Amino acid sequence: MKGLGELPSGTSATRLVAGESGALPEVIFHTALRAGLIGAGMYLAGSRKNTMRNALAGSVAIETFVLLWALHERG
Repeated sequence: MKGLGELPSGTSATRLVAGESGALPEVIFHTALRAGLIGAGMYLAGSRKNTMRNALAGSVAIETFVLLWALHERG
């Protein structure tokens, strides 16, 4: 997969798209970890209203893109 291996969630997304069992918990973990990082950045930047909701929404949007890209690359 071109470029997906560079993302922390690229490998798990590729495995999930390939139908490997056990990849889903890894994708969920990466999404939650990303939400935590986004949320911490938002909090430190002063965005304190709905921080976790917004961080989770951003993380899910990124992971959705990664999964769609993995599907695209799979052909």
